[in-house]
Amino acid sequence: MSEEHRLLRKLMARQDLSRAETAELVSTQLREDAGGWRLLAFSVAAQTKGETLDELLGILDGMARLTGSYRIRFPEELMDISSSGGTGIRKINVSTLSALVVGEPGLAIAKQSFYGINSLAGSADVLRAIGIEVPALTLPQLERALATVGVAFQSPVFLSPELGNLALFGQGLGANAVGISTPYHLTVPVFAPFKLKYRMFGINRVQQLDLLAALFRALGYHSALAVHGLDGLDEVSICAPSRLRGFRGAEEIDTTITPEQAGLATAPPEAVMPRDTASNARDFLRIVHGAETGPKRDLVALNSGVALYLTGRSPSIAAGVETAIERLASGSVARKLEALVEQVGAPEVLRGATAAALAP
Repeated sequence: MSEEHRLLRKLMARQDLSRAETAELVSTQLREDAGGWRLLAFSVAAQTKGETLDELLGILDGMARLTGSYRIRFPEELMDISSSGGTGIRKINVSTLSALVVGEPGLAIAKQSFYGINSLAGSADVLRAIGIEVPALTLPQLERALATVGVAFQSPVFLSPELGNLALFGQGLGANAVGISTPYHLTVPVFAPFKLKYRMFGINRVQQLDLLAALFRALGYHSALAVHGLDGLDEVSICAPSRLRGFRGAEEIDTTITPEQAGLATAPPEAVMPRDTASNARDFLRIVHGAETGPKRDLVALNSGVALYLTGRSPSIAAGVETAIERLASGSVARKLEALVEQVGAPEVLRGATAAALAP
């Protein structure tokens, strides 16, 4: 029996792996498994048992063995705002929009962006519709965008050819409508071959909040939050109370927040659901340009407000929400998107999509 088979059988027997065992298993599979069947076997076994902190760290270690660290300059004040997906809830691209609201050269956002697997449209899907092809981003473009615009949309799965089998695995899950959450829903959006100071991460399972907070401590972040809407959303929700778990410097955070506590009104779930991929892109651009002022805008403002509070840019979540709404209304977020697309995308695609979205 190979070492890989031994470790898989151990997981299937609901026995935990060590960090080193997990790293060895994951790095072997990522190097060798172009078909994805071995990755699927690990995913199902680990998810059924329930991932431990050591196993999550081992998955990240295994990925890092393949990619190494990126040899470009990154800002010291660097953050990611992302989520696990896997909820099955139809929603706008909240973290992608929040990255545009929050990011600036003094607080750069290196936003993880991938195609939708179990969702209507992932971050990379909506960005493609407005002129940014996330897989085409180069490391020099990433460096320049973070330094000058303060936001960039990237994924190590695209930037690192060594993770090609993982990209194929994700695409296969989506193409075949497998419909399950895997450990990679957690670890791919968390993995970064560079140093982050802050992280805000939406999780699809409330029982993993403590685990994620411990993971973020182990990864050495200054401030980090795992968030979960109690309606099942892997974001801070505008439709229900939300759990926030993590830390802001030395301050531990373990609280539940309602939209009203942030100065907003609770909305029904259907008020923030796009109808289809076309309306999702339209909603995206209308929010960016301040043309949407209802619950969808409020959902983005709420998550942006939490991020601004987490990073010390706002004294409270409510104040952060006000700042986010002001930025959207002022046109500064739209100008930021235009500047980013000028650098890394197709401005003509953005202009056409914007004209269609803002048409009466």
